[in-house]
Amino acid sequence: MRSLPCIDSRYWFCLCVASVFGTNTGDFVSAELHLGHVGGLPWLAGLFALILLIDRIVRRPIPLWFWFAIITVRTAATNVGDMFHDWHIDFAVSISVILALFVCAVWVYRRFCDAVTTLDNTVRVTPSYWVCMMLAGVLGTLAGDFASFRLHLTPPGAAVVVGSLVVMMLTIGRRGKILAPSLYWSTVALIRTAGTAAGDALAHVLSLRWSTLLTGLAFLVPIISFYGIGQLTRRLNK
Repeated sequence: MRSLPCIDSRYWFCLCVASVFGTNTGDFVSAELHLGHVGGLPWLAGLFALILLIDRIVRRPIPLWFWFAIITVRTAATNVGDMFHDWHIDFAVSISVILALFVCAVWVYRRFCDAVTTLDNTVRVTPSYWVCMMLAGVLGTLAGDFASFRLHLTPPGAAVVVGSLVVMMLTIGRRGKILAPSLYWSTVALIRTAGTAAGDALAHVLSLRWSTLLTGLAFLVPIISFYGIGQLTRRLNK
């Protein structure tokens, strides 16, 4: 992609909100739109391809397209993770398989990208990047459900516990350490896990429709503010 955000505090905040929103949109697509966990995937794949195409043909790249791609991948990952529940596959098997695939994907990404960022401090988005992001979302969906229901932390409890780990990882990763692929992708996977629990907790309290609306606003407002209006303002000031 050409439309890439800088990795800073805004980036991590938006990624956290996108993870919660993507949990709700995944459930909304499967339940409220009655597409099921499998039926919605072709539509999401088509939307993802359209976003990448628009990013290629637009005159002036803006990071909004990156974030729209992120939320599409997160939505699909939620449905893929839930498919394991439909097939009655135990957490021990599903998490182990996805974790192994995720580690391999990160190794491939690291093999070709010594660091996550370029000289412009923007994320390196390659085909392997999207594979890693998809697997991180699937792993986060399964791990979030495991922490909430198998470990009996409940969704709010799991969100707090895993969210604390995210804060710890971001603290450890200060001063550029977060740019190392292993630390970056570990943090992304934890964000996906916390987002799953938080999204489920909100849906339980507010209902899925209202939770999706609320988290959607929480996603769109900062995204447009940071990378839409903010991007235009910076260009005009130049």
